[in-house]
Amino acid sequence: MSLRWGKLGISALGAGAAFGLALSAFAQVTCRVTFDDPLDDLSAVHDQLESHIQAGCGLWAPRLAGTGELWVRVTPSTEIATVECTPFIWSYFDTVDGLDIFETCVATHVRNGYPASTFDPDIEIRINPAYAADGLWFEADPWLRDGTPDAARLDAVSVFGRGLGRCLGFDGWKQPDGTYPANMASRFDRLITISENEPRFEGADATVVYGSPVPLTIGQLFCVGNEPPGPGSDLTGDIMSGLGLSAGVRYWVSELDFAMLRDAGVPVTYLCPCDLNADGFVDDADFMTFSQQYDVLDCADPGMPSGCPSDFNHDGMVEDLDYVIFVQAYQEFICP
Repeated sequence: MSLRWGKLGISALGAGAAFGLALSAFAQVTCRVTFDDPLDDLSAVHDQLESHIQAGCGLWAPRLAGTGELWVRVTPSTEIATVECTPFIWSYFDTVDGLDIFETCVATHVRNGYPASTFDPDIEIRINPAYAADGLWFEADPWLRDGTPDAARLDAVSVFGRGLGRCLGFDGWKQPDGTYPANMASRFDRLITISENEPRFEGADATVVYGSPVPLTIGQLFCVGNEPPGPGSDLTGDIMSGLGLSAGVRYWVSELDFAMLRDAGVPVTYLCPCDLNADGFVDDADFMTFSQQYDVLDCADPGMPSGCPSDFNHDGMVEDLDYVIFVQAYQEFICP
């Protein structure tokens, strides 16, 4: 490995300064909330909905390796009993074996930094006004999340966080029998296998985090876990659980949720990104892997592993600024 910047360059700049420079390109993904509510059906809770939707977005945003402002449009609807969060459109991604592959417009926006559709929202939230008034618990500070949840209501941050997870990538068209209603699939769909009526998610990162392919909910392929004694009974408390959310409980996004999105193509950073073999340490084995990717340089090169895992600052190259980030982690050795 021969540094293109050179060890002298890193020494002169200083590792700390270079590390800051490497990360300076990041700008956290945010959510802007607007209302299509001409009759003011939701006016009594506009402020609470806006702040709690933004806080729900904040459950995911710190780990999204992208930039931009996601537009969330909220509409009252009595056609649904509770709340429904959906991506406004789907973006074509690729064609594989004659099957057209799509991803949500939200994932596309996060990756590219600009929306898939300029004049349309990224996310649509339809909510029944009665449910907004009587079914959700709004706390004083949805970002701090230090209140005592109402045991008779669902935590609003958790509800919107779950909905945003669906909009980011926990969605698709695959049916419980393994078929598709049309000649198209989501990137999440492509990682679902079904054996003896038990669906599992076989993404590489999620398999490492969970220890095996992740059990999905029988009959609800875009959620995780099943009631005991079914597979994945340990996942019933996950924010993306197929059993839904429970009143009086505050939920958080798990490392497994992030890993599943990353497998589905959403640009999600690793909790310990320099641990390239996911063994809990940043050591010589990771250095060898980093060196190989450093020598390839360009993330678009066919010789670069999928996802370009050593591009820690997400600029499309594995180069000297990534080296500085790696050195910091290597000196720490143990993942946080």
